[in-house]
Formats: sequence, structure tokens, C-alpha cells
Amino acid sequence: MRRFLTALTLAGFAVSGGVADAQSPAQFDPDDFGNIVIQPRQSAGGGGSGFVLEQAFGDYQNEPIIEYGENSPAVRLGRPIGRLDTLYANGQTGFCTAFIVDEKHIVTNHHCIPGMDGDPTGADSGVQAAQFVAGYIRPGRSAGADRYTVSPQIVETNRALDYTVLRVFGNPSAKYGIMELANETPEDSEFLWIIGHPQGQSQHISREGCAAASPAISEEGKLIHTCDTLPGNSGSPLIRITDKRAIGLHHAGDNRTGFNMAIPMTRILAQSRVLKAAIPAGGAVVAAVPKPQPQPVVPVTPRPKFAAVPETSACAALWAEAKQLGCGGYEAYLSQCSDHTFAIMAKSMVKRECGAPGAPAPKPAVLDAPAPRAKGALRVAADGSGDYQSLADAVAKAKAGARIEVYPGTYTQGLDITQPVEIVGVGNRGDIVLEVANDNVIHWEADSGLVQGLTIRQNGGDYFGIDVVAGSVVIEDNDISSNGFSAVVLRSNVDAQVRRNEIHDSKEGGVFIFDHGKGTVEENIFYGNTFAAVEIRDAGEALVRKNTMRDGLGQGVFINDGGKGRIEDNTIYGNRLVGVLLSGSDNPVVIGNVVRDGQEGGILASDNALARIEGNTIYDNAFSGIEVRAGADPWIKGNTIRDGNQSGIFMLDKGRGVIENNDIYRNAFSGVVVQSGAAPIMRGNRVTRNGQYAVEILESGAGTYENNDLTGNDLGAFSIADNAGSLSRRGNKE
Repeated sequence: MRRFLTALTLAGFAVSGGVADAQSPAQFDPDDFGNIVIQPRQSAGGGGSGFVLEQAFGDYQNEPIIEYGENSPAVRLGRPIGRLDTLYANGQTGFCTAFIVDEKHIVTNHHCIPGMDGDPTGADSGVQAAQFVAGYIRPGRSAGADRYTVSPQIVETNRALDYTVLRVFGNPSAKYGIMELANETPEDSEFLWIIGHPQGQSQHISREGCAAASPAISEEGKLIHTCDTLPGNSGSPLIRITDKRAIGLHHAGDNRTGFNMAIPMTRILAQSRVLKAAIPAGGAVVAAVPKPQPQPVVPVTPRPKFAAVPETSACAALWAEAKQLGCGGYEAYLSQCSDHTFAIMAKSMVKRECGAPGAPAPKPAVLDAPAPRAKGALRVAADGSGDYQSLADAVAKAKAGARIEVYPGTYTQGLDITQPVEIVGVGNRGDIVLEVANDNVIHWEADSGLVQGLTIRQNGGDYFGIDVVAGSVVIEDNDISSNGFSAVVLRSNVDAQVRRNEIHDSKEGGVFIFDHGKGTVEENIFYGNTFAAVEIRDAGEALVRKNTMRDGLGQGVFINDGGKGRIEDNTIYGNRLVGVLLSGSDNPVVIGNVVRDGQEGGILASDNALARIEGNTIYDNAFSGIEVRAGADPWIKGNTIRDGNQSGIFMLDKGRGVIENNDIYRNAFSGVVVQSGAAPIMRGNRVTRNGQYAVEILESGAGTYENNDLTGNDLGAFSIADNAGSLSRRGNKE
């Protein structure tokens, strides 16, 4: 009979079921939370709030992984596996093991997050603060290890399968890769490994005598194995050595049989929305990056603004460089990141602008003076001097790939574009007017094409200015407005480039991206629109960069109901509603923007929105610089939030998130206000010279506040109401 390590029980939180007991976190001193090297503490006995010590039967075989060599296959395989440190709301503490599954998620055991037993919705995890420690492989030495903040709010959990998915900030996968998951049934007696952090110590591996039982799967559907574990191994992946993939999630033991147990990965994959999303179409496993490749060295022109904001993804960094370098940059990006978010856009740019190697660069269109007629182009002139007097007739008769030159005049028929064409204004665009009522001005279904140098006016009815429902089109250097619906719509399309346009005074919004629409919206000027300058929803995705969004009746940017993308280097000011509204968003990046002089707040995250809000300058807004409410969980990092007419950051209604390394000053009210069940993790911020307190915690506000500079505020560092919730404060300068 294989030796067995009995289950450890954390009073009030243990998951047990008669024969089998789930192993619980190893315990540590609360004062050690945030450290890498710690000394676990245990207490004998099963009562009170202490632990029941585990016992090993026979020789214990669980070795420090570094003994196999820093560059060994075992160490490389263990890179995505780390230690999960938890500080519970009731003052207790715990260690478990967890592993990276994608850019923003880690997986551990359900029983490692004890509050879930009382609230399966995830609204109250019972965790006050958590961190993921990666790269801790040398016993007693923190050198080379990294700490990543983990949100206390649960992304996904299942008690019966004893797994929980948590959100981790900072994308540790960029450095440590992700764990491959095997969507296959384990074979009887096949050899296995377990890699984890027993007792919270450096990474250990169990190899000797580590194998599946025969039969491997019990009648209850558990994977039975003989690998040695200790407290803290909960949440470790069970890895088969034939292909180095995780075939199970270790979680429990049976003290009658002397075996340990895991949940087969096939059962978890069948239930997990997050892991299903990470599996490629038709694929059986999650793709892994066990040893990240170095980023190629590409010369980049220094960015004059926000250059200090770090990129957390190699592909995101390559994409940023590609946009500056042009064709060579796009090709380098595609060679490394063909499956990345903006790969489709990059392919479109290469196809459209780069051409064959050595091909001459395309000549820019001349908009303000007549140009010589392009060879083979169709000439449209309202005065009858061209090939066509009607632009609609020219479009209907044009062959695929045709160039249609439009000369001054007013054209009143809607256009249906079903094959690739270029529609280019020749002359002053203010004199080349497409004005259409009760129809879309342009309805685009072609694979590719160009709309350039026109004035486009939708003049009433339930229609759009430009409606892109398929393919990829470049819409540039136009003046666009709509008295019907939005000026420009991207939906169900592959890609579109909306750039250098003036989009204004529309009865609804400026650019509306929804129903899986994709595109790039850059260097446009938006003003006077009734709704948002740019709205993204329903799995729409866009790069929105270097636009000016001003004086609208709605928001500058509105991302809702699963919208995603990157909002970068825009100037947003003077809008009647909040500058950027994130409501149920799917983790967009809002970075390097200036959000100022709004008639409401700067940035609002609501309705369980996920987002990264980084490196923005937010000032002179009527309400709070950033507001987080209704379960939203953003990462707010490196922003300057100043001179607001209310608080710098206002958190309420169970808002969550991480607030770190921000500069919050000269706001009229307190720098940060937390109330009504909100519980942020706030660390490393400078909160000073505010009109009231640095941090004001009101009714049922909670959270973790550590290593912040809270000096120089008019009424002091902290104001904590008698009915505030559970707080943790350490290392603050007051």
C-alpha cells in the first residue's frame, strides 16, 4: 500500500466527506502576507481555529525541484505553477498551489477559497487579499521570484469538482507561460508527477512512486494516485510524464486506502467556461508556453508620451512597435503573434499597404485639388462631365478592384458595396457630398476597399451613415454625420480602419461596434454626437487610439456587454456624461488617455466590468476621477488623478479591484472613498494634498491598504467609520 498523507483541516472551512478529506491550505502568520519566504505555522488538535497535522506513512518523497537543476525539464515544466497566498477576512491565513491557464486566470481548489461555501455567487469570497507567487524555486531565497496580485472575487467555481478560477493581474503568462491541460482519460498505472508548494515552501516535485492507480478512475469519478503531498499542495496539477500535460487537479486523500485523489481534467474542462474559451477550436488541450521566447530586438522610435508605462504582453508590445514601424513591424508581429488579438488587423494592413517586397509605397490621395485621372478609374461628376453622373450607377457597374473618382457635387442615392472598390473624392471634400435620407449612405459587404475624401450625411430614417457588415474597408479623411442612427457601424465584419475622419453631430453615436465587429479607430475627431463617440459591445473589439472625443452629449467611450479592445492615447474632454464608461466589459485596456473637464466623472467601471486602467491622466472632472461600483473589478495602475471636483477614486456597491502606484492629489473631497461593500486592494499609491482625507472608509467599506504614502491631506490619512467592514492596514506612511 502506498504511503498516505492525511488531510489538513481549517476549522470552519474544511471540505470533507467521510472517507475522503480535501487537503486545506498550509497556514502562515498574517504578518508574513506579502512576503515570498515564510515560516508556516501549525497547531495540533482539531478544535478551535487551528489545524490537524498531517502524517506521512512510509518514506516521504517530495523533493525541492531545484535539485534537478535550474534548466532541467522539471523546472521548465513547473514555471506556470505557483503559490497562492490568501489572507482571509476572519484573520486566518493560508497557502495553496495554483497554476496559470491564460493571460489573466489561475486555477486552484475550491476549498482554498473558503468563503465560497457560504456564497457560491462569488460576491463574497471570504478572502481579504491574495497574491500569486511565481518562480519561487530556491529554498529560503526570494531572488528570481515574482508576486502578482489576485482578485478576491471569484471568476468561476464548482464545489463538486473542487476547482476555482481566479483573476490574476499583471499577466504572469508573459513570463512564466501557461499549463497545458489534457482533455483525455488517464491510463491505468501511468506515471505521473505533482509539482507544487507543500507547506508554502519553494517549489517541490513528487516523482518517485508517483503513478495512477489501477483502475485509474474510481467509481466516484476521481483520479486515484500515489504521489506524496503535504498541506499547501492543494491545487497542484497532476501531470502525466508522457506529454507533460496536466491530467488532473490534486485535491484530497482517503485514509482508509492510503491513496490520494485528483479531479480528472476531462470533468473540469466539461464544466469550465474559462478553460473552454482557452482551448483552440477543434483542439484537445490548452496551448502552452512553457518557456517564453525572447522578444526580437526591433528598433523603435521613442514615444514622447507615457513611455514609462510597461507592456505586460510580448505580443501587445510587438503590436505597439508594428504600428510605428509600418510594413516591417507588422510582418515581425505576425511572425510571432499570428493568433493575437490584432493579428487580423495586421494581416489586413500588410495586404493593403505593403504589397509585394520592393513594391513602391502607395501615393497619398490629394483631397484639396483635382488630381490626374488614375489609369482605368471611373470618373463620377454631378455636372455630367464624367463617365457617370450618378455615383450609385458607377458602383453598380464597376468591376472588382475598380477605382471610382468622385468630383464635386451632391449625390443622393444610397450605395450597396458587394465587391472590392475604391471610392475616392477628388477635390475639396466639403464640395463632394453624399446626402441620403431613408437609407444607409453606404452599406458595405465587400472583402476590402476604400472610402476616402467625402462628406457623408445620413439625412433621416432608421439607417446609418456607413454600415459595415462584412469584410475589411478603410474609411479615412471623410466628414461623417447622421440624423438617423450612428454615423459608422462595424458589425460581423473581419476588420475595418476608421481613421482621420471628422465624425460629428449625429443623432445617435459616432462609431458603434457590436455583434463581433472588429476594427481600428484612430486619429479621428468626434464632437457633438448624442450618444458615445465610440461604443463597443456584444463581443465587438477595437483598437481606439489617438482620437479626440469632445463636447458630446454622451460618453467619450462606452464599452459594455462583453465589449473589449484597447483604448489608447486618446484625448477625451467636455462630454456631458462620463469620459469612459465600462459596464460589463470583457477586460479592455484603457491606457495613456487624457480624460478631463467632463460634466460627470472621468472613468466609471460598473456591472462586473473587468478592465485594465493604466497610465491615464484624469483631471478637472465634475465627479470622481475614477468610480468603481456594482461588482466591477478593474486593475487601476499608474494613473494621475488630480484636481477633481469630488474624490479621486470612489468605490461603492461591492466594487473590487487593485489600485496601485497611482498619484492622487488635489481633489476636492478625499483621495479615495470606499463604502457599501466595496473592498479594493490598495498599495503603493501616493495620495496627498486632497481636500479631506487620503482614504475615507464609510459604511461596510473594507479592503487592504498597504505601503501607501498618505501624507499631507487636509484632514489626515484615514477616516474609518464605526460600521466599516473588515480592513487590513500595513506599512502606510501617514
